Amino acid sequence: MADIAIIGAGVVGCAIARELSIKFPEKEIVVIEKNPEAGLETSAKNSNVLHSGLHQNPSFLKSKL
Repeated sequence: MADIAIIGAGVVGCAIARELSIKFPEKEIVVIEKNPEAGLETSAKNSNVLHSGLHQNPSFLKSKL
């Protein structure tokens, strides 16, 4: 049985799994995806651009991330 389960292997789900695996290397993390490959839902339907928050106010969370 896994310690942490993440539902959805889109951009956000995979990023969360990566960060958690770095922060908690002793934990077993699983990503559960209903599609045959990662990123086939909303992550595939956007413009394929991850906006960095470059032009945002530096105090905004988006800018910090």
